[in-house]
Amino acid sequence: MTSTDYYNAPWYSPGGALSWQTVWWWATTMALADGARAMARGGQNSELLSTVLGMLADPEPHLQHSPAYDQEALVRQLPWWPDMVGHADRDDYWRHLAVVEHLDEISVPALHVGGWFDIFAHDTTATFSQMRSRAAGAEARDGQRLIMGPWDHLNFSGVYPDRQFGLLGNAEALDLTSTYLKFFDRWLRGDVGALDGTAPVRIFVMGIDQWRDEQDWPLPDTTYTDYFLGGDGRAHPETGGGTLSRAASPIAGVDNYEYDPRDPVPSMGGRLLLPAAAHGAGPVDQRPIEERPDVLCYSTGPLEEAVEVTGHVRLILHATSSALDTDFTGKLVDVYPDGRALYLTDGVLRAKYRDSLSEPQHLEPGRTYELALDLGVTSNVFLPGHQLRLEVSSSNFPRYDRNTNTGRVGAAEKLNEALVARNAVLHGPGRPSRLILPIIDRTRR
Repeated sequence: MTSTDYYNAPWYSPGGALSWQTVWWWATTMALADGARAMARGGQNSELLSTVLGMLADPEPHLQHSPAYDQEALVRQLPWWPDMVGHADRDDYWRHLAVVEHLDEISVPALHVGGWFDIFAHDTTATFSQMRSRAAGAEARDGQRLIMGPWDHLNFSGVYPDRQFGLLGNAEALDLTSTYLKFFDRWLRGDVGALDGTAPVRIFVMGIDQWRDEQDWPLPDTTYTDYFLGGDGRAHPETGGGTLSRAASPIAGVDNYEYDPRDPVPSMGGRLLLPAAAHGAGPVDQRPIEERPDVLCYSTGPLEEAVEVTGHVRLILHATSSALDTDFTGKLVDVYPDGRALYLTDGVLRAKYRDSLSEPQHLEPGRTYELALDLGVTSNVFLPGHQLRLEVSSSNFPRYDRNTNTGRVGAAEKLNEALVARNAVLHGPGRPSRLILPIIDRTRR
């Protein structure tokens, strides 16, 4: 339950934005632990330790502080803090730390355990897949195992305020300890039959709330299916103007909004670390932020049949901006008949990294770009009567740091240096903005 690419997870993201809440929380807890050890040796400044403890007790002012990297107590306690936050590009600093660059040298099997709402969800599944194909030797490749449950990084109960996944969602019901012991018996004790009868992949399929064994990840029978964005230029739930459809829209449309870094879209649930998250992690109802003018919503109608989405989710946007750099965010949401709009998975793209995480390029204001967003992984059955919804915006704070729209490193800038970006999403003929969903359909077998 960790990372093989520290840039992708947990420090930054596959789209280049700083995973600010995770970075800040983890660094602050490490500063507290380091300070406590130093105090035990008689060498710690008790005033500094008290400051760090106060930061954890009341994180909000520090998460809101600008420039973001300017955290005096962390700079004093953690000499690596300025370097880590200052390397916004995936340069040699990050490559040197990336285990993923050396998977072909790894000759041992691994048991990958994660949750759909975990900060490492994308990296956990990606590492499993890459180890299955790249690890050194057939034994290591064939010995990989993957388990993904309805959990975040700290909560393995499967119980959240807005969604409960039943008794089977609890890790204790899965009996992870027995899974660990069988894996150790096979690879540490040499019991070649210890894993007989077990599948390489076990996933919890949300919606139907059931565990399912699979033979690989991504699932071999995945059909990647386009859901096209459309509408009349009023992509908000109350107007019903934003549509999501299997058929491409024959009508050209543009949805405009302004992104102000001083008033970012607040993070509600998702892949956050507790307890610094104001709204908690996991499947939180997104309706409060869908009311904002800087959040676009594209929805299907109520489904007549169940639709299973299991795997990696991508978003292709045709978009413009008035800024040299800005962010675009995407979020997949399950809308219930009672109106709840529950988070499933999301992602971000810092537009200057659209072609390369190591070689950023500014936007040409007003020019239309085709942008590819990685929205992470999930497994969910959208039941009849439910709706699939995509939310698009330009911020998700403090999950990610706010882009100041200047083209410079946002974590190093003060908010009074930030610019308002006028962003737009285009759809229709010639501009096929679309959500690409991994559909699993086994009804015809």
